[in-house]
Amino acid sequence: MAKKPAPKKAPAKKPAASKKQAMAKKKILTVKKAAPAKKKVEVVKPKAVAKPAPAKKAEPAPVFETPAPVPATPSVASVAKVVMKNGEGGAAALTIAAQASAGAAANGNSHPANILVLVSSSGWPVTDLTKDHFTLMEYFEVPGQQAPFSNNITSFRNVGTGAYLLQVKPINGAPWRSGHHLAQILVSSADDRQGQGAVKLIIR
Repeated sequence: MAKKPAPKKAPAKKPAASKKQAMAKKKILTVKKAAPAKKKVEVVKPKAVAKPAPAKKAEPAPVFETPAPVPATPSVASVAKVVMKNGEGGAAALTIAAQASAGAAANGNSHPANILVLVSSSGWPVTDLTKDHFTLMEYFEVPGQQAPFSNNITSFRNVGTGAYLLQVKPINGAPWRSGHHLAQILVSSADDRQGQGAVKLIIR
């Protein structure tokens, strides 16, 4: 009798776990690596530069006029000091008053005429002046007058009360001519105070 062939053994089944591992490996191989995320670049917009405001024109400061200070009236003691010490410390201007008289002067002669000058400062007499402190200038020449009497003081006397007696006549011995002779008298003191006045001498 012929022998029956032995039945083929079925191949042994691989455990299920090994299949799952193989499948997992395939999936790992097929998954592509994700590309790295791109960094977002922030665009910084330049800030708008503020335009400078137009400069305002500076308005001129208001000007306030201040009244000039009124000089105080000096006491008797201070005036005495001014007179006795040649005018030291005085700043007030000199006040001049003058009067003229023909005296012996007349048309055609050359005799001196008289001028009385009163000099004061703040109402007080100035008594320490000399001939050198006086300047005399004649203006508006009288018709026919050959020469003026400007600065031709032939006689000078200080009375001591603020009064000064001057005698004048035309320069170079020229004769007087009839008319109104107008002159300016300038006076300056030793302490640089000054004053001036006008005088009219009438010759007939």
